[in-house]
Amino acid sequence: MTAIRELIFASMAAALAADASAGEVERMASGDPLGFPARHIGDDGQAVLEGEVGATRYALSCSIEGYVEGQGGAAAAAQLNQLYADTVRTVMALIGTVPQIENVEEGDMRVAVASLASTRRLAFSTDFTITYATRRGDPETL
Repeated sequence: MTAIRELIFASMAAALAADASAGEVERMASGDPLGFPARHIGDDGQAVLEGEVGATRYALSCSIEGYVEGQGGAAAAAQLNQLYADTVRTVMALIGTVPQIENVEEGDMRVAVASLASTRRLAFSTDFTITYATRRGDPETL
């Protein structure tokens, strides 16, 4: 079997890769993006929300970094804002389509100029909290 948190991350990566604005999509990226626009999914851990008879409920924290090419200015900012909007819409749509996910909450967003491989690009990072439950003591079973 597969851990439910792995199923959630795999579903998120597949949905982001299938999105029309997808370029590179990578989980736990260990380097700079190679293709643009790019999205990198980070696993920021999880916390136990509450226990109940037979189940444990979790708040899984993750972040998605988005990158677009451009020196800055209105055109690059518009690209970045569209990638952000598409990313949020795609992740929020996981509610109801991925049975393991109970809820998704969007968190903070940060924007920056990113110098990658001596080329300037714009980037954002946005946080999400995904609520899910498992059978108590078994991270692979609902």
